[in-house]
Amino acid sequence: MKTIKAVFCVMLVFALTLSLAGCSFGGGIKVDKDGNVIIKDKEGEIVIGEKKWDKSKMHGLDAPKAKLTTSLTTDKGAMYGFDEMKEEDAKEYINAIKTKGFIYNSVTVGDYSYTGANEEGHIIIFTYDADTKSGTITSSKGDPPSEEDKDREAVLGGSDKKWDSSLMGGLPDPGAEVASFLSSGGEVYYSFESFTAYRDYVEIIKEHGFTEDASEVDSDGYYMYAGANSAGNRVILMASTDSCSITFKKAD
Repeated sequence: MKTIKAVFCVMLVFALTLSLAGCSFGGGIKVDKDGNVIIKDKEGEIVIGEKKWDKSKMHGLDAPKAKLTTSLTTDKGAMYGFDEMKEEDAKEYINAIKTKGFIYNSVTVGDYSYTGANEEGHIIIFTYDADTKSGTITSSKGDPPSEEDKDREAVLGGSDKKWDSSLMGGLPDPGAEVASFLSSGGEVYYSFESFTAYRDYVEIIKEHGFTEDASEVDSDGYYMYAGANSAGNRVILMASTDSCSITFKKAD
C-alpha cells in the first residue's frame, strides 16, 4: 500500500505542478534550445520533454528497448513515456526490474504492468499496452520496506499466474484458471474464473489433513469449507455459481 501511495503522490505532484505553473512560477518557466520546458522554483526544477534517459533518476535501471517520446523529471522522481516496444522486450524489462531488487510490495496487473520497491524504498512502476506498443516508466521514493514486505505480492489478471503448492500447505493444483493471486503476512489467496469441481477439491483438502476445527456451509448457491491441520495452518474454500477462491492462512 505504501508503494501505491508513493507513486500516486509523485503523479499528483506532477499534475498539480503543471496546472499551477502558469500562475505560481511566473518567470521561472523557460524553454531551452532543445524545446524542453524547464520550470524552476526554490525547491528545485521540473524538466518536461527531455527524451534522454537519466539512469540516476531511474534508480539504476537501463533504458528500455523502445523509443522515448516524453519525459517529466523532478527532484523527487521521473516519468518517461515510450512507444515501439515489442511484447517480448516488455516482459524482459519487467524481469530486469525484479532482478534489480524491486520486489517489495509488488503489484502485477495483467501481463505488462508491474510496480515494486527496493530495499531503500525506491519505487518503479512500469506499464505497457501490447496493442499500441507504448507505455510509461515512473520512478519515485517511498519509505524503506520491512522484511515482511518482501512477501507481500499481488497479481491481478495476466497469463503467467501459477498455483504454488509450497505456498498453500502442499495442496495440489486445482487445475482451474487462476484469476488473481494475493500474498501478505502469512496469508495466500487464489481466485478462479471458473471452478465447478470445488466439492471434489474439498475432499482433497481433507485428505491433506485440513480437518480440525472444520466448518462447512452449503446454502442457496453458496458453499464454504474451512479446516485446519495439526500445525494450525488453515484453508478456506469459498464458492458460488460464478466464482471460487481458496485461502491459506499460516499459523501464528
